[in-house]
Amino acid sequence: MAPSRPQLWPEKSTADGLPAAYRFYEGPGKRLVGNPADDIPAFLRRELSLGGLADMLKHLWFAGAERPATPLHFHVAMGREIVIADRMDLHLLWTNKRKLFVKPIPRFLLDPDFCRSNLQCPDGCACYTPANTCRGIARKVALGFLNTYAYWKALTRELLRVHERDPDMVHPRFLRAELRLSHINTIHRFTRFLPFHPYVRGWHNYSSLFHDKLAWMATAAVFVALVLTAMQVGLATELLQTNTTFQQASYGFTVFAILGPICARSAWWP
Repeated sequence: MAPSRPQLWPEKSTADGLPAAYRFYEGPGKRLVGNPADDIPAFLRRELSLGGLADMLKHLWFAGAERPATPLHFHVAMGREIVIADRMDLHLLWTNKRKLFVKPIPRFLLDPDFCRSNLQCPDGCACYTPANTCRGIARKVALGFLNTYAYWKALTRELLRVHERDPDMVHPRFLRAELRLSHINTIHRFTRFLPFHPYVRGWHNYSSLFHDKLAWMATAAVFVALVLTAMQVGLATELLQTNTTFQQASYGFTVFAILGPICARSAWWP
């Protein structure tokens, strides 16, 4: 009897569709690289995370209408550039510079065995637990994400059946397909603890900042200069020299004109 040959390849498992590695953060400024198969739930929480969008659900009406996703060829016809993004929270966000972020479908989401093993809640599970460990949240994100694609006829029909049977199975973020990034930035600025910080920056140096903001910065500078000139003329008149209210207003606006650019710089570029 001939000796058995050694097995060169491991048997197929539900983790075969996972990427070779993924990046994650462990504390401020500490970025690590891990093996998804070592801790699949942790990997799925990162891969299917909606980031700050999960906290903006009630404000998303300001960024996009509630409708299905538009075919990619229509965006191309509108002159938009399709940009590949790895983050789930950037999927289907579009910018004023004619860019549309799209996240490709990971292989593991097309593996029924993997989804049953890692995205299906056990019987009696209470979804949306305070600890955010329930598989239901990740499953809703995965279903909503897959619902934005229509490449495979069988997959599309199955997703449509699921959505018609139970619309709540899809995460509410994906009820609104494309979202305007500039409006997401506005929502983020006024709903977060640190005001004026955008959700995603469209520039990474001062040249691009001035290129995007030059028009309204010039308008603000001209307005401030006109107001300061008018106040200076007013202070030279006898009637306003003794007016306490005008003196206080002039003092406050002068301080604002000095500190305003410094505060704006800190808000734009921390």
